[in-house]
Amino acid sequence: MKLKSMLRLLVGASVVWSASHSLAWAKCTDELTQDASARANGNKRGEATAGLDDETTSLDPRAQLQTLASEATKRSAELGASRLLAEASAFDVKETMGARYPTVTINGGAGAGGSEVNGVESSRGMQASVGMNVNGTLMDWGRLSRMTEYRSGLADSAKFSADNLREQVVLEAVSTAIERNRYRVQAQVYQQYVRKMSCLVEALEQIVAEDRGRTSELVQARKTQAQAEISRDAAISQGRQIELKLRKLIGDQTRLGSGITVPLTQLPELGEINRQIENSNDVRQLRAQSEAMDSYAKAVLAGQKPQFNWGVSKTASKLGSTKTSGWQAGVTVSYTLFNGYSDQAAALAASRRADAARQQLAGLITTRTSRVSEIYDVATSSMERARRYVEVLRESDRVRGFTFQQWSQLGKRSLFDLMSAESDHFNLRVAYVNALHDGVIASAQLRSLGAGLATWLSVSEQ
Repeated sequence: MKLKSMLRLLVGASVVWSASHSLAWAKCTDELTQDASARANGNKRGEATAGLDDETTSLDPRAQLQTLASEATKRSAELGASRLLAEASAFDVKETMGARYPTVTINGGAGAGGSEVNGVESSRGMQASVGMNVNGTLMDWGRLSRMTEYRSGLADSAKFSADNLREQVVLEAVSTAIERNRYRVQAQVYQQYVRKMSCLVEALEQIVAEDRGRTSELVQARKTQAQAEISRDAAISQGRQIELKLRKLIGDQTRLGSGITVPLTQLPELGEINRQIENSNDVRQLRAQSEAMDSYAKAVLAGQKPQFNWGVSKTASKLGSTKTSGWQAGVTVSYTLFNGYSDQAAALAASRRADAARQQLAGLITTRTSRVSEIYDVATSSMERARRYVEVLRESDRVRGFTFQQWSQLGKRSLFDLMSAESDHFNLRVAYVNALHDGVIASAQLRSLGAGLATWLSVSEQ
């Protein structure tokens, strides 16, 4: 009799659960934003656009990336300093090129004076003089041309250095924005999990009120709810830290939506990126440095030869009533017989620096090609993993639906089966979010290793 009574109570409790609370549980499930099947049926952005307001989601994704990159380059003090150094190097080129033109100088003076001849004063009074000198290079064996090439190479190197720093700034800003998006979406998923567990806890509280024997199920559900809340709070905390970093990079005025990930979901071709390596900023910087050092070595060698210059001068002076004038024109030659071999050492030093830059260039191209292959593998693997997670999530959603139906009927599934199905489903959603964002970040890195992310976004000099 006792056994029959217990079965009646258990069946009664189950009926109460099925009739009174299965609808609330199902409603709670329906309220949760987009699951795997929704993503598979037309939302190409998936978890990446969950929970955004209309204003941010209506913005063009590529325009958001361009705004992000533009603001980051404007606010970077390091990039501003690098650009000023590049401008200074350009003025150095103009200074060197100015030596091609004749140098014109003028001098003069005035004051009291006098002169004597054999002790007899011949003139006395105010004295004034003026003179002009014009001189220039007649032949320097190409030294000035090589020095101009050297300065031009340094200017190009400084420009490419600034462009390379701009690329780093843009990549950091884009990667930070993507990381912020990752933790925002993670927090949204965990919040949905918390709401789901809250629904379960509320339903179980009503069941336990009628059947105290199911208290352990309520305790287990509360524990799972607390764990979900901890995961949500951790995601929120990490997102807050990334948000602070992003504000430092782009300020507080730029509004960004999660749609910024969309353009980067399309991976560039591996061959295209490898072809672009030759024109990347740091490769061009090393190439400019090596060419500059070669030119400097040639300039030093040319300077060791005799240097021919021409000059014209004219002077005029007046002392009292006596006027004098004179002029001179001619060619001068200078040749250093011995300077302690310093010129030879300078030429050899420049030559070694050019060789070192070429070796660094070869090493950089090899390293970058290998790095491109690694990042491309990460990107393709992450995107494929995200695609497969979508397929698994469809089945996971069906499993948790079946598990709920079987649990709501007496004896077919335990609460632990139900919570396990829910836990697996939401963990899969978080794994999908991570795989998708890993792939997007790798896509950004790929473009940065090629022609440059800033070039792809057409971010010009500010």
